[in-house]
Amino acid sequence: MIVERDSNLAKEVLLVTGSDTGVGKTVFTGLLGRYLNDNGVVSRLAKPFCSGGRGDVDFLARCCALSASEVNYWYDDEPVSPMAWELRTGKKVDFEGCVKWLIKEKGRGKKEGNDGMILVEGVGGFLAPLAKGETVASLSQALGAKLIVVASNQVGVVNHVLLTLEASMARGVSVACVVLIEQENPDSSSVGNAELIRMNMPSINCFKGVFNFPWLGKGADDPDLIPINVKKADSVLEEIFDEVFKPYFINVLRN
Repeated sequence: MIVERDSNLAKEVLLVTGSDTGVGKTVFTGLLGRYLNDNGVVSRLAKPFCSGGRGDVDFLARCCALSASEVNYWYDDEPVSPMAWELRTGKKVDFEGCVKWLIKEKGRGKKEGNDGMILVEGVGGFLAPLAKGETVASLSQALGAKLIVVASNQVGVVNHVLLTLEASMARGVSVACVVLIEQENPDSSSVGNAELIRMNMPSINCFKGVFNFPWLGKGADDPDLIPINVKKADSVLEEIFDEVFKPYFINVLRN
């Protein structure tokens, strides 16, 4: 695929948030970024806040050939939210500095010819606290980002996703799509969850759909498996590209 870009298009920031922690945001974000890169759309990846291990940062960096410093802004070894870290240490998380860093990264990408597109992975869910008075929702508002909501396709996910969508609308944050991650041992709800979300969700302008993302195995976050897992998820990644990203590009030619 060759994508010819118009300088007035594709200047989006998309923020990947979860219905909860541990739902597969990092693997999805990384593989989506790699797919975009492989298909002529040079995107930047960022996980500005990370704690409890650098595996997620390293995975995203490998997906798009970036350095850890290009992917991550704030890190702590203890597996707690940034605001919990503030309370425990008495130090301040530089939320405003992080926003400025992300805007700078977006601008740097634009200079490199990728129209400033950046995929930002949040932490936990949409209202996860990042600093005093600031949440993942605040980050999406500060960046003018559209959301990609990622959730585990299992019983209870409909309620979790609908709550996230309601919270985003209340804050004036647009949602591009919902991605349900299939489970190793799917329960009986998994077959109908996507349709139930479609039927019960509020009306959202420019919403592009609910997508089912395949189970890729317990080692899906192994950087050495990135090319293999992109191929495994190729059909849904292509669908997401066509529905969510393609509107921001023109003259898409398939080889």
